[in-house]
Amino acid sequence: MKNILHLIKKDYIIFWHDKPAFSLTFIVPVFLIYLFGSIFSGPGNSPSGIQIAFINNSDSKIAKKLESVLDTTKTFQLIRSYTDDKGKKAAFDTNTIKDYIRKGNASAALVIPRDAFTDTSMGLKLKFYYDPKNEMEMQLIEGLLTKSIMSQMPGLFMTSMQRRSEIILGSGKGKSFNKKIAGVVSQYFNVDTAKINKWMSSSNPDSMFNDTTSKKANFFIDLLRIDKEQLVGKEINNPGATRSVGGWAIMFLLFSLSGASTSLLDENKSRVILRILSAPVSREQILFGKYLYNFSLGCIQLLVMFFAGYILFHIDIFSNFFNLLLIIIAASLASTAFGMFLAAVSRTQSQASGLGTLLILTMSAIGGAWFPTFILPPFIQILSKFSIVYWSMEGFMDVLWRGSGTLDILPYIGILIGMAAIVNIFSIIRFKKGNLFL
Repeated sequence: MKNILHLIKKDYIIFWHDKPAFSLTFIVPVFLIYLFGSIFSGPGNSPSGIQIAFINNSDSKIAKKLESVLDTTKTFQLIRSYTDDKGKKAAFDTNTIKDYIRKGNASAALVIPRDAFTDTSMGLKLKFYYDPKNEMEMQLIEGLLTKSIMSQMPGLFMTSMQRRSEIILGSGKGKSFNKKIAGVVSQYFNVDTAKINKWMSSSNPDSMFNDTTSKKANFFIDLLRIDKEQLVGKEINNPGATRSVGGWAIMFLLFSLSGASTSLLDENKSRVILRILSAPVSREQILFGKYLYNFSLGCIQLLVMFFAGYILFHIDIFSNFFNLLLIIIAASLASTAFGMFLAAVSRTQSQASGLGTLLILTMSAIGGAWFPTFILPPFIQILSKFSIVYWSMEGFMDVLWRGSGTLDILPYIGILIGMAAIVNIFSIIRFKKGNLFL
């Protein structure tokens, strides 16, 4: 038994010194538990700081109250101005706020029009412009926005109910009715009036919302009226596939190029490198040749994936193919640099595989390949901007979803190439220090 215990101890020592294996056993699961737990742990951890472009053109107290509520809630961050072509800050108008959404600077815009709530209004009228680049994000924004308005503004509904009841019941009866329901109108509209109780307890209570031929049909339906207009993506054949293809493509590209790049470690271990060096080939040429091979392989893999999306889901890749190709090249450069980084910092193939799995899963989780980044904790959203996946996803979405031109995608291309350059410099320094064969 003593010998068995020594063998077990030996295995634990080896495991402890195998950092990738240790990370995949403990660190990665704990991180993913935290990440998914933060997202799905309930309303107490709802998203915060969601940016919404905002205009308030109304002078009514209700509109000002609504603006104050949205401005103080942690859920939303109201953006009231934009940077014009001259680099100056300017307040939104209806046209510029639409352009702001079309360019992808924000996913949604809320406009309170001048006639949002007048002396004769029965409810509040709002305008909502949106870019459903991510269906989950848009549904959540709409739900949270409606919840914020309805839960924080009982005064609006009290005023609207009073006006509506006086129209339906007449001035005298309406005022009497309003007195009776004043104390309970905020709780499910349970009112002690025979006529209203008859409507509410009927066999088809939904008819009061569906029957548009009767005055009672509009008793509640007009309290909050949001006119929605989709500004981007209406012409997309398959929105869901168009949104997701880029994320899965870049994640699998990272796995493929990581394996291809770390094949240098196997070649070094098997002494194949020595055979190659016996030919008139320099070590720098071996490294550069491996880099170009992986880069070309990455471009081909991404092209095949997008062509598969075109064939299987009719994703439109040809109307903006040149710009899609530019993003593919930039993403492949950055992914190839990531693979060479793994080869530079790892001593064995197993170490490279473990470290690569850790980093790729992390970048995919926080970079938007699995779910939208806006639902992540704030500090994770900041970290996501340091990942290849995030900027590749943004570039693919701009090209495929918005049809952006070359100038619009230059920031994504520049960031991806910049990441590749920094990582390549670090990798070359590591190689020259004798980590592999230079």
